[in-house]
Amino acid sequence: MLAKKKIGPGAAALWLWAGGCHWLYPQPVVEVARLRPQPAASAQYALESDGAISYTIEGDSLRLLVRHLSDPQLNALFPTESSQGEYSINPYTFGDYVDPTVGYVRNRFTVFEIEVHNRALAKVELNPLKAVLLTDRGSEFFQPYGILAGSSPRNFESYYRARRSPSGNDFYRFNMRMGIVHSNNYNMDRKIFKGESYRGLLVFDPLADEVAQVALVLRDFVLKFNPHDAPLATTTLRFEFEREVMWELVEQADAPQRGLVTYTRLGGPLQLDRGAAGNPPRAASTLEDELRDRLPAINACFAGEFAGGRAAAGRMKVRFTIDPHGTVAAVEIVHSGVVSAAVDACVRAEIERWTFAPAEGRTVAECDLEFIDGRE
Repeated sequence: MLAKKKIGPGAAALWLWAGGCHWLYPQPVVEVARLRPQPAASAQYALESDGAISYTIEGDSLRLLVRHLSDPQLNALFPTESSQGEYSINPYTFGDYVDPTVGYVRNRFTVFEIEVHNRALAKVELNPLKAVLLTDRGSEFFQPYGILAGSSPRNFESYYRARRSPSGNDFYRFNMRMGIVHSNNYNMDRKIFKGESYRGLLVFDPLADEVAQVALVLRDFVLKFNPHDAPLATTTLRFEFEREVMWELVEQADAPQRGLVTYTRLGGPLQLDRGAAGNPPRAASTLEDELRDRLPAINACFAGEFAGGRAAAGRMKVRFTIDPHGTVAAVEIVHSGVVSAAVDACVRAEIERWTFAPAEGRTVAECDLEFIDGRE
């Protein structure tokens, strides 16, 4: 939990006295950069109460929201993954790791959440890699991070591979980070059909201290396709922000227990009901690989509750339906042995956000999840 107190990084080291002994105790201090949304000239843009900027067209037939996520907000999304010091595996922040070269928790990236609600249009599509982040420093701009190497000049796979040591633990942390990125970044080639909603994260490099204003530009947002599935009508959207930088103390008393490790794995082969006879089946092996990539996000549902003594290690059987567009249409917790309604609800909500490649016909998948206490 962050104290709402502006301080400078020089306060990162505090002298404490107890029992006649001195300690130099590094009090974690985080550099918090917040981007405050600015009103736009067009009536199609509006400031929302939660700090987002919304854009609507054609009587709310399409609504797109953009919100900046600060490091404290990102750490709150992944609390256990952000509380292991230099071994924190939150891919979007440094967690609570105080960099000894500067004496505070640095800002790793600039992150936006993009949320699209398509109520009436046939289908729309946002290519996240066409976005740019402009700053008030002349012609400076940033390109977004892709997920896999080769997807864009900046990408998470290359970024974390370059920082990975040969140790087994570092390989584990690399895979955990990439699993979170796969589950939470705004994905490429994601068409949003009528009646659907989709959200994901858009990530850029951190901003220099001198930057005071930025503009997020979403280029070539496709509003209409021709019969050959080529873009017919596009628009470019611009969202303005004013930047504020603060220094805030991290109150460690409220942080999850350090050194507590949990993980989630598949407890058996994925079982598929491939839908109506004659439909091309989804490959179980491909779905299993995708599911393994998403297990870190599932583990995040369990880790915090387990650390607080509100959940137990155990197994869970989940059944979910993938519709032809690749979205998850229904999720059922068939059995849960983690004795936590909060974990069950979180797992259900996480799976409901998943998307897969389109295929003819629906697929019902059933998987066994095993939640493990890594200390044993």
